Amino acid sequence: MHLIHLTEANGQIRVEFSGCNMKCPYCVHIHQPSTVHSIEEVIDFVKNSSAGKMYLGGAEPTLQKDLIPLIEELHALGKHILLKSNGMKPEVLEAALPFVDGFVLEIKAPLDDISGTVELTGMSEERTVKYMDLLRKSLAIATSKWLRVWIRVIPEYVNTKTMPRILSEIKGADEVMLYQFLSNPEFDMPFKGHDLPVPAWEELEELAQIILEKVPRVMLVGDKGKVVLEK
Repeated sequence: MHLIHLTEANGQIRVEFSGCNMKCPYCVHIHQPSTVHSIEEVIDFVKNSSAGKMYLGGAEPTLQKDLIPLIEELHALGKHILLKSNGMKPEVLEAALPFVDGFVLEIKAPLDDISGTVELTGMSEERTVKYMDLLRKSLAIATSKWLRVWIRVIPEYVNTKTMPRILSEIKGADEVMLYQFLSNPEFDMPFKGHDLPVPAWEELEELAQIILEKVPRVMLVGDKGKVVLEK
């Protein structure tokens, strides 16, 4: 397995995988160096920790051929597992379903915004259309467990006008996380002329109120820290 990071903090182990099937122009992860680890090395790290929670993320975990065997072993150890994905491989989410406690799926823009998603992912229009179908299948699978929808708020694509269209696609989500673009240099590179955190925190709060009409919990993450809002 190719990993960017294998770390522990605050009772959670994070396994950050390398490699992605998208070429998002603002993404830091696709440029980060990786190291090769066996399942046994990851399991040994887990066994030497008292952390009960696992977060499997990074660039795109579902590309790793050993992901499901790893998840099965983590499940056998009694770990609480969250699996993050861009949703392009619903068959992997389906295989993981019996062993994970929840999913984190990233939505980049309204699913009907093909041209915007082409800009955001660096993929062709044909591939983007296929991606939208795959993402809808992944959302349907993920809502059978606990689901957080992760939204990187780039104002040209995610705003008060487009949010209702996004919400129409995420019925059944348990939580939405709104991440203020460029608020963490470990996540983003400048894009669309933005080189400082956007949008303003007040705009994130406005988006959160729209989301709370359909989803019970919203987490705001940005230059003012982390705030959780609930119905």
